[in-house]
Amino acid sequence: MSQLKLIPLGGVGSVTKNMYVYEYGDDQLVIDCGMGFPKDNALGVDSVIPDISYLEKPGKRLLGIVLTHPHMDHIGGLPYILPRLKEVEVFGGKLAIAMAEIRVREFGIPNRMTPVEGTLDLGPFHIQFIHSTHSVPNCFHLLIKTPAGTVYHGADYKFDLTPIDNLPPDLGAMAAAGNNGVDLMLTDCLGIEKSGFCPSERTLMGAIDNEIRNTQGKLIFTTMSSSISRFQIAIDSSVKYHRRIAIIGRSVEQNIEAAAKTGFIKIPNGVLIKPAQIADLPANQVTILISGSQGQSGSAMHRLANNEHRLANLKKGDKVIISSNAIPGTGNDADIFDLMDTLYKNSIDVVYSGTSENLHVSGHGYRGDMALLARLIRPRNIIPIGGDLRHMMLYKNLAKDLNMDAEKVFVLSEGQSIILEDHVVKEGPKFETKNIYVDGLGIGDVGTVVLRDRQVMSEDGILLTIVPIRRDNSQVGGDIEIISRGFVYQKESQDLIRDARKQVQNCLKDIKGPATDWGFLRKKIESQLEKFAFDHTQRRPLVIAILIEV
Repeated sequence: MSQLKLIPLGGVGSVTKNMYVYEYGDDQLVIDCGMGFPKDNALGVDSVIPDISYLEKPGKRLLGIVLTHPHMDHIGGLPYILPRLKEVEVFGGKLAIAMAEIRVREFGIPNRMTPVEGTLDLGPFHIQFIHSTHSVPNCFHLLIKTPAGTVYHGADYKFDLTPIDNLPPDLGAMAAAGNNGVDLMLTDCLGIEKSGFCPSERTLMGAIDNEIRNTQGKLIFTTMSSSISRFQIAIDSSVKYHRRIAIIGRSVEQNIEAAAKTGFIKIPNGVLIKPAQIADLPANQVTILISGSQGQSGSAMHRLANNEHRLANLKKGDKVIISSNAIPGTGNDADIFDLMDTLYKNSIDVVYSGTSENLHVSGHGYRGDMALLARLIRPRNIIPIGGDLRHMMLYKNLAKDLNMDAEKVFVLSEGQSIILEDHVVKEGPKFETKNIYVDGLGIGDVGTVVLRDRQVMSEDGILLTIVPIRRDNSQVGGDIEIISRGFVYQKESQDLIRDARKQVQNCLKDIKGPATDWGFLRKKIESQLEKFAFDHTQRRPLVIAILIEV
């Protein structure tokens, strides 16, 4: 009896970190390999990637990774995960492969990456690439046929009938898939809270063109670095008004280069200038395409706003267009508003979706888009993906409106498997997964304990004590040193520090015999100081005791 197992390692219950394992017998196929973005309480963490422990179990064959489109929440995990999946080949559309290659080659990763059009056969998986539309060109849905049944993998999409590249979604292929029968459909659900249909990227052209036409000084345009269509609009309007274009920011440079090589962005000859040439031209003849639309500290846009960029500066009369909103689920709205405030302080004009209509539009379909896909595919079962829990639950309501069986809509969590057996879908076993944190050069070496400690330090500081302990009787054998960082100002809290020393001295008085269990002594001191600190300050610093044998 044939059986297909689907295991989401990310992308369900969260907007980002998309990764899905399809398993037939011992053969595995992975769809997407994304990264997530840390929440505010994940201090010091750069990004989050899926837990691939399941893929490393012995006895399985991973046949390949297939990318649906080139957004970071679908390709950003590759540099960190491919080193653990050596020799695995990566497939996808031309643009996704071009952008992914740039990232993985920087890390010295040699895995083969192959652009695909039409169909792809990997073991028992027959995969048809169906062109869809999103906020970046060259996106695909995947029709996956196996002996156990057929799955339609509908990653991020909206029905954009007038896309900037004039390549609309392949409605005919979608309808044909539905006519032939689909047992299970996975569908983007992030835009479920909005009714109707998501507007086309083309609706932004008028507003962007108008802002560029009415700019007296330099025009600075920022959006998500993978928003190739937005950059094309800004390029076309800049050329129209006789502006030369400089590109600043590594991610934007790389993505535009990849898009130009694959034919998804067109820049006339003689238009591009190097950033160092900006100062040589009149301000009203310059457009800067720049990374950092999310207000990230240290980004090119952040440095430019703070007059810290070595290649460009802003002056009164310049204008910044921010053609993006905060990434859902990241909570970084404050960073973007801080960026805007900095620009306003320096007398720079700022336009964004809050001040001007049609400067941003979502890449995720609304209820109408989702209803249309469901009508075209007519699946027997559905799994909403790419959204938070509320989005997934709201999709159940949409299913009812479409007169579909809401019980056939499966709301999954990471690691919860689904089994497709002889065209019947049911929940399978749950596999343990966890967030893998990327912190600087470390991958997976930051866990919940580390994050908790960082959170405590950020709120209540550190109280460090260095205690000399006599091995022969477990008592204090010298001066106790107390160090406060971010807890109390040591010079003005001498009484508190003195009492803390007494607490350490007293808590060991009842210990008899030689010191053998140093861990016990350390914990006893830390517990005593934690209680003392809270009783006297109502604060809970991170308490660390260092014991020195004397």
